[in-house]
Amino acid sequence: MTGTPRSGELRAFVRALTHQDRRSLAWVTLVQLASTASQGLGLLLLVPLLEVAGVGGGRATGGLADVGRWLLGTVGVSPTLRSLLVAYVVIVALASSLNAYASIGLVRYRLDFVDGLRQRLYEAVAVADWKHLAALRRSEILSTITVNVGWVAMGVLALLQLGVATILVAVQLAVAVRISPWVTALAAGTGAALIVSMAPLISRSRRLGRELVDDNHGVLAAVTGFLEGLKLAKAHGLEATHVTTFSRAIRRSRASQVAFATAQSAATAVQLVVTAAVLALVVDIAVERLHLKLASLLVIAFIFSRVVPQITTAQRNIHQVAQSLPAFGDLLDVIESCEAAAEPAPVGADGAGRRGLTRGIRLEGVSFSYGAAAGEPAVLHDVTLEVPAHRTTALVGASGAGKTTLADIVVGLVTPTAGRVLVDDQPLTAGDRAAWRAGLGLVPQDPFLFHDTLRANLLWARPDATDEELWEALATAAATDFVGGLAEGLDTVVGDRGTRLSGGERQRVALARALLRRPDLLVLDEATSSLDTANERAIREALARLHGRTTMLVIAHRLSTVSHADTIVVLDHGRVVESGTWADLAARADGRLRALIDAGAVE
Repeated sequence: MTGTPRSGELRAFVRALTHQDRRSLAWVTLVQLASTASQGLGLLLLVPLLEVAGVGGGRATGGLADVGRWLLGTVGVSPTLRSLLVAYVVIVALASSLNAYASIGLVRYRLDFVDGLRQRLYEAVAVADWKHLAALRRSEILSTITVNVGWVAMGVLALLQLGVATILVAVQLAVAVRISPWVTALAAGTGAALIVSMAPLISRSRRLGRELVDDNHGVLAAVTGFLEGLKLAKAHGLEATHVTTFSRAIRRSRASQVAFATAQSAATAVQLVVTAAVLALVVDIAVERLHLKLASLLVIAFIFSRVVPQITTAQRNIHQVAQSLPAFGDLLDVIESCEAAAEPAPVGADGAGRRGLTRGIRLEGVSFSYGAAAGEPAVLHDVTLEVPAHRTTALVGASGAGKTTLADIVVGLVTPTAGRVLVDDQPLTAGDRAAWRAGLGLVPQDPFLFHDTLRANLLWARPDATDEELWEALATAAATDFVGGLAEGLDTVVGDRGTRLSGGERQRVALARALLRRPDLLVLDEATSSLDTANERAIREALARLHGRTTMLVIAHRLSTVSHADTIVVLDHGRVVESGTWADLAARADGRLRALIDAGAVE
């Protein structure tokens, strides 16, 4: 997601912003125009106000005094000093109220836009194909959802403020043109030339924004890597190494931020100095060459005193937009790539939303490669096997043999590069996968538990389950003894990723959670590999109670776990080399399972 600039980022940014909610944006813009018009009326009243106060006006004001008097006359007000002052205060109050209302509207519009982007990103990641998600770095997804969205929010605010400033400057310059077109043209032309001269600095802001986005990715990658490997880092005494890596990432991010702030401050300083010089030149020409009257000069000076801060703010906003464009580009990249990789909408599911399983699963000539288009070697080669319903099928083989990938294909997380999967003799299509997975239960090697209560972790699998059903699932998973022994029972908080439970307890809770789904197929991926003998025996006994009731696909190294399976499938370098019962395969002197047993690859 990093590297080359995304073409058309600004165009895409503006298009996305203006298409968010056109009605709301049009209403806010209308209110802002009304506020700006009110401010213009206030400026129109300044000339007659100065005239009544004794400062010369006349024709030199471009007839604005006449316009001001006409405005007062339309509402039946005599142009006295007091009436002019009251009218001016009323108009300023009206303009301020409208401006405040418009500002609140812009804030709401910005929040709606940013929240909509965040929601779209979250949904895109949620529905993307697992193969695509597996290729993304989790830290980059997290950084995009959190940090990048924050930068985009600042860019949105800057772009909206830029639009408001443009309207304000246009109205104020229109009044100035009425007084003195030449002075206004001179000032406006010089200001435009100044903005154009800032183009290299704006381009640099965009480059710095790119660096800052990349550096933020680096910081979050360092943090997530440390937290995920925290126990291992402490066990190996590598805390200092992680701190050094984090400090390096922080320094890079800080350097990028300082560089951007330096570029922005330098641009602002140069602009203020040049603006002051231009203003002095304009005043000199207005007085010495154009002989502008004092009233007109005062009004123009007042107008430009308001225009200059708007231009300065606009310059900062332009830099902010330029800096936020890389973050927006990355955000769009993730959204569009995930949306392009979205799984098809479920079709053909029954009323319960489940595909169901009554006879069995068959794989025919299945091959798979994570990067087939890039010529990466296949993980599975021409695999053909059957997983009978209500039986236990075990997958064994050395590490890297393709066991987990084969299970992912059976589960429907990935689609075979070649071949097909049949469920009850019907092909499992892309549109069927969601309905198929609705009837599955998965217990991985490292079960994930939320930092919440046991009850909440169990209900995550089936929110409508009753307490009786929770305890029934725990009993089947051989977990009632330890859960019942906890002081708060089901209301015990398990800690982040379940750290307050032992490994065996976490596995049994994960098994109970999977069983709550009443799965047609239960997949256990190395679910007992890290357990001690007692906990492994408890899981094995729980699986024995499920034998014949649930279709099970077990990936395991331990002899005791797979020895009671109805069928054992041995994989070697992505190929099925043999299958049969434990007794038959173990008895083959030259068989692959026998070799794995003798080599200790299967305990």
